[in-house]
Amino acid sequence: MKLIWYLISLIIICLILINNPKGTNLGSFGNQGSILNATRSNQKTLQILIVVNIFCFFLLTILLLLYSLA
Repeated sequence: MKLIWYLISLIIICLILINNPKGTNLGSFGNQGSILNATRSNQKTLQILIVVNIFCFFLLTILLLLYSLA
């Protein structure tokens, strides 16, 4: 269960680093700008993924805390 908790935290970090709401594209790493061209729907989907992962992270945190108290 802790492994899933760690994986979700790493996914959250990566998604937040990829997300750039002020940028015109997701990838500013060389030629990847044309590959990862961000539209409004892509940004919205990315933000929804971040929120869902954060919710799962907090849920797992609470479950791990309750499991350790029992």
